[in-house]
Amino acid sequence: MGVLQRFERRLEGLVEGAFARVFGGVVQPVEVAAALQREAADKKQIVGQGRVLVPNSFVVELGPTDLERFAEWDAPLRSELAGMVQEHARDSGWSFVGDVEVTFERSDEIDTGVFRVRSSVVAADVPAHATAGIGRPRLVLQTVPERVVLLTRPVTVVGRGADADLRLEDTGVSRAHAELRLDGSTVRVVDLQSTNGTLLNGRRVRIATLSDGDRLDLGGTALVFRSEG
Repeated sequence: MGVLQRFERRLEGLVEGAFARVFGGVVQPVEVAAALQREAADKKQIVGQGRVLVPNSFVVELGPTDLERFAEWDAPLRSELAGMVQEHARDSGWSFVGDVEVTFERSDEIDTGVFRVRSSVVAADVPAHATAGIGRPRLVLQTVPERVVLLTRPVTVVGRGADADLRLEDTGVSRAHAELRLDGSTVRVVDLQSTNGTLLNGRRVRIATLSDGDRLDLGGTALVFRSEG
């Protein structure tokens, strides 16, 4: 039995088949599941030593009518879709850089019965309130809600491209915009010849050492660096 068939079987068992009644004649969860599989396959990247990296963050854009139907089953459906992606990746020998997440987003431009999928590679991050006492350098993304990304690898690539370690959905950010280089307790930012440049505390830099509280601006995205401790 394939991944999609197993996914359908699990949906059939949820709430005594209520999914089948709710989704008749509109966007079907199995259609979304198949599209997520295709999206992962289309965006896979070989990152060295035979490792194949695929997106771990998926956004499903739906019209108002379909989103309203999906909203009733939001949490269990997103969980099942994320599990299906993980299962498909495991069967295919693919890997992720963080937890798989599927979210639904409203688009008034999309008709009932139609949907779009977009994806990104998002480095493992944690909620801002969970960072107390974490002894690692980190970036705080000034978004709502605020996001915190721990800097755990020697080089973290920040950009808009699918292969960036920290992907920013910002048209003012280059595909590979900048690197954060970790060397012991020292973190340096290196601009990768980005189109709009990298600003450190309002000043354009090519390479610079970061200090606690420094602000980086990449395109329209603001990030604050916090040193360990």
